[in-house]
Amino acid sequence: MKMSQSDQVNKIPATSQLLTDPNVANEEVSNLKNSNLTARTFNGLKWSYLDTGINAVLQIGYTAVMARLLSPADFGLVAMANVVLRFGSYFAQMGMGSALVQKKDLSEKEIRAGFTSNVFLSVLMFAIFWFGAPLSTYIFNNQAVVPIVRWLALSFIFTGISTTAISLLRRELNFRSIAIIHIISFILGYAGIGIVMALNGFGVYSLVGAALSQGTILAVLAYLFSRHNLLFVFKWKYYKQLYSFGARVSIISFMEFISSNLDTMAIGRFLGDIALGFYNRAFMLINLPMYYLVNSLSRVLMPSYSRIQDDITRLRKTYLSSILLVSSIIIPLSWGLSAASNEVINLVLGRNWGPSIPILQILALTIPFYFLSHLAAIILEATAKLSVKIFIQIISIILLIFLFVFLFEYGIIGFTIAVGISKLIEFFLYLMVIKSFLEINFKEIISNYSPGILIGTFVFLTIYILRYFLSSYISSNSLIFLIEIFLSGIIILALFVFSGFCYNLRKELRERFLFSGSRINENSFFTSLLLYIFHENPK
Repeated sequence: MKMSQSDQVNKIPATSQLLTDPNVANEEVSNLKNSNLTARTFNGLKWSYLDTGINAVLQIGYTAVMARLLSPADFGLVAMANVVLRFGSYFAQMGMGSALVQKKDLSEKEIRAGFTSNVFLSVLMFAIFWFGAPLSTYIFNNQAVVPIVRWLALSFIFTGISTTAISLLRRELNFRSIAIIHIISFILGYAGIGIVMALNGFGVYSLVGAALSQGTILAVLAYLFSRHNLLFVFKWKYYKQLYSFGARVSIISFMEFISSNLDTMAIGRFLGDIALGFYNRAFMLINLPMYYLVNSLSRVLMPSYSRIQDDITRLRKTYLSSILLVSSIIIPLSWGLSAASNEVINLVLGRNWGPSIPILQILALTIPFYFLSHLAAIILEATAKLSVKIFIQIISIILLIFLFVFLFEYGIIGFTIAVGISKLIEFFLYLMVIKSFLEINFKEIISNYSPGILIGTFVFLTIYILRYFLSSYISSNSLIFLIEIFLSGIIILALFVFSGFCYNLRKELRERFLFSGSRINENSFFTSLLLYIFHENPK
């Protein structure tokens, strides 16, 4: 029911009451702060997802073009080099970016300390990997990867320069500026310089040139938007607290890197660069959309969670809302992609990438649960409970190695199944930890995951059955894919509107996005349609 303007005014305590009653004053100040943080968080999410959407479209377009200009071996070599370089990327920053975001009170000297650390450690890592590049042949047994590692090592320097600026923008929830930086740097670096180099016959070095160009442009733009102090500082007292948190973040990130890149190292070592190229492109097709969707949320929630890290009740409510909304998006998207993997591979990569189809089918069924575990992980990081994350990563690495050995005889499919199983187990480990920490019962967990699983199951079955029948009558992959998307959309809408399993999802969207403090025209057709969809009776 609408509230009149006079009623709204009467709800606000008088100034005298705020001055004479400290309980009222404290409550009102707290409400104002919470409201302001919520508004800034949602504004940050808006820009973060705009950034994600545009970059995802650009990434798909870039991949489609480069896959037709370069060979699978070119992608495999760059994938190998990136794995080698990521060994040092976590220690090149020592978690300074996360520390600058997480710390409640941050001084100017600590910002300078963060910048100093990032620059010096990045230059050191560049030197180490430039001269140590020949050692990468012991991992992949491929001499061609050495010059790729050396050139891409320059990216350490550009990242070191930009990390402080990007972290400060994140801390202030200024995701509008971050979106602009990412979009411009991608267009100029990847879509511009990278594709032009590929068209002019630079081969694998067009991928190298694209990455370095994007990093350079991003570093310049990040500083222009942030304008932080560039003076170095060398007093330990400004580093101590930052390193205390950041070093543990680096250890966790390094272990996550080992866990998430054992597949690349193992496939590259035992099956070669061509097999790795097929696996890498399939993995990126499912990993990038999921990464963009979830990372866009987590990079906004991390600074927001850090500000309310002592309020368990609020963290719990936000976490449940997050898994409800995110799982309802990424599970149907991933499972639909699994069922439509044949059309997706042929349309995006081309008909020469057939071996990537079964890889994509398997990964798309399990990858969304790995990304859903990120929502629990960022709460643990924001509340500085890093020991738990370290333990989970140790278990994940040991398990993945065991699965690789056990399934080795099945080749690339065996490695893919091993990755899928390990992602599911890691998800359940995080789920058990966050259940205990936030005091969540199983009924709440099931009710918040059921809409996504229900919709995802129907989408998978719909696309799978459609492809089975349509492939006998229609030869165009594009037309089959369009029909699959259209009918899946109808299924999703029908389930959303009529299914009792989606009640919580409808309620969450209604309260959070459509009817929260908004003024609507109850006589409009669009509003009537929304009220019907959300099972809301006009009052």
